[in-house]
Amino acid sequence: MKIFLDAQPLLGPRSGIARYVECLGKQLSYDPELRVHLAFNRIAKSVRENHVLTLERDFQLQLRNNVYPYKVIRRLCKPNLLYHIPYDIAASNNADIFHGTNFTFTPIRKGKSIITIHDLAYMRYPESTSELILKHHSKWVPYSAQQSDRIIADSQQTKRDIVELLHVPEDKVDVVYLAADEQFQYIADRAPILTKYNLPEQYILFVGTVEPRKNLVGLLKSFLLLKKEYGSLHKLVIVGAKGWKFTPIFDWVKENDLTHDVVFTGFIDDEDLPAIYSGATVVVMPSIYEGFGLPLLEAMQCGTPVIGSNVSSIPEIIGDSGLLIPPNDHSAWANAMHNVISDLSLRTHYSEMALLRASQFTWQNTAAETKKVYEKTLGSSH
Repeated sequence: MKIFLDAQPLLGPRSGIARYVECLGKQLSYDPELRVHLAFNRIAKSVRENHVLTLERDFQLQLRNNVYPYKVIRRLCKPNLLYHIPYDIAASNNADIFHGTNFTFTPIRKGKSIITIHDLAYMRYPESTSELILKHHSKWVPYSAQQSDRIIADSQQTKRDIVELLHVPEDKVDVVYLAADEQFQYIADRAPILTKYNLPEQYILFVGTVEPRKNLVGLLKSFLLLKKEYGSLHKLVIVGAKGWKFTPIFDWVKENDLTHDVVFTGFIDDEDLPAIYSGATVVVMPSIYEGFGLPLLEAMQCGTPVIGSNVSSIPEIIGDSGLLIPPNDHSAWANAMHNVISDLSLRTHYSEMALLRASQFTWQNTAAETKKVYEKTLGSSH
């Protein structure tokens, strides 16, 4: 079975979707029944300017280091292939399936097509979505959902949204859960990393893009209550790149005199994140909407207790292995954070539960379930 993955997310900033392409591709390529190829849609500015050398340095060598047995990697460094869109690549190579990994795709002349829709935040909360993404997704996601042969959703929540909002038959959508990369493990010797980012000894951690949908102002309100009502000395560390409408979040910190209690690190490379997760007393995700919530799973795999909103896909990930709180109940959030950071036995309990729960999500399982979708799409003849 010849599979072409849309690998365009690998050319942009490191994101959850890029991680999805990377980890899924690696696991699929281990299957002897599959021939997995990467296809690029367009070439990022840095790749265009530096041409083949950039691809060789940033991608080919990285893939080798991560033991990616992609047969197409050598071909990706040929100039005549760099400028083909992935759909033409897939068609000209008689692809059985083209897998659009990032919400959308263009129909190919031959073979079947599958898309992964990670969430429908732009429809559920358009006010929390940038105008650029809103315009693009509004045009192309509904079209892609209708034209594709099958759809993969990251969670039951996303499947429900796809069926309801995109008017897709329920039996066309398959739920395939994601996983945390294997590098996310407990790190005992984390002092060098914490020093590198000037992090405090005791901290509550949030990981994600700094944008309205993540409900960071709500988290800050809860954190302020935690300090005022419980006298907590913990700091709040926010790890993530600045997203759309990030300014009000930073302004709120200044206006409420929390500058010395809240640390914004900006984007942090994956290689340093396990130590930062391991050093946190608790990891929080107060989002009003998540298609999956991968940082929660990364934290759980490091054995760090988690608190999440009781909405969207977050309960699917946490299950009973952490605390679930209404996203805008600031008093309840403050109380939950206080209970976890002040009670060692409770932290130990949720740490053990987190590890057990995280072990149920693996990229091997994700790849196996994705392969089942491929087989379902092609029928029993393949």
